[in-house]
Formats: sequence, structure tokens, C-alpha cells
Amino acid sequence: EITGYRIRVPQSKLTTVRALQAAGLNTIAVGDSLNDLGMIMASQEGFLFRASDSLKAEYAQVPAFETYEELLGAIKAAAAQL
Repeated sequence: EITGYRIRVPQSKLTTVRALQAAGLNTIAVGDSLNDLGMIMASQEGFLFRASDSLKAEYAQVPAFETYEELLGAIKAAAAQL
């Protein structure tokens, strides 16, 4: 029986992106839900993958993809620019 929990690192995905950037690395982030938006927005390039229609509408500025082939193409193009 689980009676409670404590998150060790709030916004761990965003924290990880910022740590990688602080180490001098570029980041490309991909996610599918609201809890991924912090890392997506903080990264040099970020994409939504198979996200809900409402999330894609609310964050229309974030490129969204439905197939792995489209996503891979976008990642390769973004990596070539970094």
C-alpha cells in the first residue's frame, strides 16, 4: 500500500535540460503531454509527438508530428542546425 510520495526533483525533465545546457550541450526535446512542455520550450529545438489535439492547438508554435519518420526527419534537420 502506497500512503504517499515525495518528488525528489520537481520538473525533472526541465531540470535535466537546463543542466545539459549548463554543461555546454545543445538539446532537442520531444514529448507528448503538458508535463513535457517545460523541457520542450527550454530546448534549442522541441517537438510534440502524438500529442492531443487540444495540446497541439494551445501550443501551435511547437511543431507537432504523428509518425516516427516525420519526427526523425525533424530531429535530423534540427541537429544539423545546432
